Amino acid sequence: MFYIKKTPSTGRYEINLFGLKMKFRIHDKDEKLKNKIANMYYELADPRTLASIKLPRVLNAHDALYTLTSCEKSMARCGDGEFKLIMGENISFQKYDPVLAERLKNILTNKNENMLVGLPDVFGYCNHDYLRKVLVQSRDTLYKYFDFSKSYIDTNVTRQMIFVNEQQGNDYYARMKSLWHDKEVVIVEGAGSRLGVGNDLFDGATSIHRIICPIKDAFSKYDEILVECLRQPKHKLFIIALGPTATVLAEDLCNEGYRALDIGHLDTAYEAFLRKSNVFVHVEGKIVFNEERKENKIPECKDENYNKQIIKMLVD
Repeated sequence: MFYIKKTPSTGRYEINLFGLKMKFRIHDKDEKLKNKIANMYYELADPRTLASIKLPRVLNAHDALYTLTSCEKSMARCGDGEFKLIMGENISFQKYDPVLAERLKNILTNKNENMLVGLPDVFGYCNHDYLRKVLVQSRDTLYKYFDFSKSYIDTNVTRQMIFVNEQQGNDYYARMKSLWHDKEVVIVEGAGSRLGVGNDLFDGATSIHRIICPIKDAFSKYDEILVECLRQPKHKLFIIALGPTATVLAEDLCNEGYRALDIGHLDTAYEAFLRKSNVFVHVEGKIVFNEERKENKIPECKDENYNKQIIKMLVD
């Protein structure tokens, strides 16, 4: 959204630049500045205005999903949490680790042709106050590691809840499920995540095995997690939901010849879609929200199939 208006009672101008509001007063004698502001909308609409502004190329979620299902490439995703870790900050369920931060930086510049790297598609237009704040704080640093000659994919490919209609959503998730249809799957997840439990997300897989990892600070056990994953046959498909640790693990498994998909919030997004909600919802028996991960309260799971699928517990 963009507009410029003058408040008659105060004489102040207000600019709304894609959700960022600014208010100021211009002296009557400053005619040049008034003309620039009045003409700003049209100048911003001209592509020549943006010619000198670099933006990473990010395929939207639907194109990203089509790309994923049209190839055998792995996927590692970097979002606001990974950006904060790169900047030296802790996040709610993963404390800062310099090794992890360096790994995340390197993934942004990954040259492996078999690896797709995800970024949030917000580096141009951004309608989210929190993400805008993260970008302001981290953009200069991140730009040192972005490869502006390549195409990234939208991290939100795995967290779609809002569709034009229900059929579009059903088609989207049907295409997503085709990734593991008739495949032997290994799910690497945090304790309590329980991907696919209570829904049909992974019903098309021929088999499911699970490696259960810490619900928080999973990177502290990274070496053990990787060793256990490398014990699995190469034909198995890895599905990973483990925060920033998943990003790194997907790259390492890809380099070792596996296909590994860092799917993040896919299960919770699917649960929201099934409930016709456009926000994440509480799901009985699962950890959904970061606050729950931070509290480390894992609900009991009585699902016999889930318990049988666990091949390794790497939790304290």
